[in-house]
Amino acid sequence: MTARPSPEWTVPERVAGPEDLDPRLLRPTGRTDRLQVVVEHYVPGAGRCPACGWPVLRRQECPSRQVAVCLLDNRPLPVRLAHLADVIPGARTGRDTAADRHEQRRIEDGLPGLFAAPTRAPERGQPQ
Repeated sequence: MTARPSPEWTVPERVAGPEDLDPRLLRPTGRTDRLQVVVEHYVPGAGRCPACGWPVLRRQECPSRQVAVCLLDNRPLPVRLAHLADVIPGARTGRDTAADRHEQRRIEDGLPGLFAAPTRAPERGQPQ
């Protein structure tokens, strides 16, 4: 006897597309917009997300909320949302290489800010 349910009982998992995400995530956003998405897509329990109507079993399952949290924490997207990385500005998948991190830091250091950016020390183990 197998532990798998019979095929007629299995329901294909719904795959999130760009049209299922909060429209704010499809354009470059700041921390404030991302935090608003996290708050608006908060689901206290099982049911549907109040903002997008996505069916969820746990609050972490709303794709808009997951993407916003990943962007806020600078984490890669989860595997089930990795196909959206090309559509979402700032989203990434997998691990970054040292060259990617160096390039990102160079870009961020060049942006204007409130205060002058301190000079970065080279990473340990890197030739100068």
